[in-house]
Amino acid sequence: MSSASLASVPNIGDKAPDFELPDPDMKPRKLSDLRGKKTILAFFPAAESPVCTAEMCALRDSLDQLRDLGANVVGISVDGPFANKFFTQNRHLNFPVLSDYKRDVIKKYGIVMKDLAALKDYNAAKRSVFVLDENSKVIYRWVSDNPLVEPNYNEIKDALKKAKK
Repeated sequence: MSSASLASVPNIGDKAPDFELPDPDMKPRKLSDLRGKKTILAFFPAAESPVCTAEMCALRDSLDQLRDLGANVVGISVDGPFANKFFTQNRHLNFPVLSDYKRDVIKKYGIVMKDLAALKDYNAAKRSVFVLDENSKVIYRWVSDNPLVEPNYNEIKDALKKAKK
């Protein structure tokens, strides 16, 4: 068993594990490239599913507010770049949606949801939000074992407000 599969969820104050994942245009994106700005990492189970669509659209609709608080938004799912491209175009998402198709990052972050929708061995991301400061340290985390629950968007904004310089 690899050490990545034993990772636990990063705690407040921990440095977020770095990663490199493809965006919908197959361009590799690294977390470390976002240093210097606060970052919201929004992991979601499945593109175009009802709750994931609601969550990503809520982030899309509040992006101006989130940017005013100094934050980037990045969505991450285990869906392939092609599915994520369709999802971002179809839902007019105005932030990167990255593909953790190898499921390495959800292991690093300790947020593997096993057997999504009772599909044996189909592991997806638990719906999770990590807010990182300018140095990629976790200042807020929320992880749900229930894929039907959306995050508390006001808590995310409050974490960003508290972290304002």
